[in-house]
Amino acid sequence: MSNRNNQAHCLRPQLRDVFGFPVPTSIYYLHRGHTWAVPEISGRVRVGLDAFSQKILGPADEVRLPEIGKVYYQDHVCMALVREGHRASVEAPVDGVIESVNPKVRQRPGLIHEDPYGEGWLFTIRPANLQQNLENLFYGEDNVTWIEQESQRLFYIMNSVVGATLPSGGALMDDVYGHYPQLSWRRLVKEFLLTNLTKEWKKR
Repeated sequence: MSNRNNQAHCLRPQLRDVFGFPVPTSIYYLHRGHTWAVPEISGRVRVGLDAFSQKILGPADEVRLPEIGKVYYQDHVCMALVREGHRASVEAPVDGVIESVNPKVRQRPGLIHEDPYGEGWLFTIRPANLQQNLENLFYGEDNVTWIEQESQRLFYIMNSVVGATLPSGGALMDDVYGHYPQLSWRRLVKEFLLTNLTKEWKKR
């Protein structure tokens, strides 16, 4: 395993601003469902949600974390956020067994929104197929390119539904759904958090 895979959780990633979204260009691998994965020296993988997901969905009222000891697979739903009665299912970024969950976010779900790359982490997993899983994730400058593409998709949806355009300065406001509920919680979740599952649905 390369050195970049053996980073300790205490290290903060280098961040690049993309339309107001902080994007990690080191340490953190990004999944198409907007979770992140950080391989640790212990062999575990720490998992959280990226800043993009948090800026579009806003702060959650409740987080439903996975059960310790349960097995999950990459791209399969492993947990959920709830806001104002709306549920957002979240896909696992890697295969493996859940080893621990973050009790802080269970008590205060807003931590995920406030500090998505730090204290707002979600759970750790003992990976079963890490090298192959990592090949399916974004890393480094690819994170920036991908979030730029996701941002453009979001701007297109916002413009087509509510006529909103990117404000001067090029930074999107926090809590897109809170400002524009007309965008539809279900649509935002399907478009951005359940990307892989949505592709499967379309194939059927």
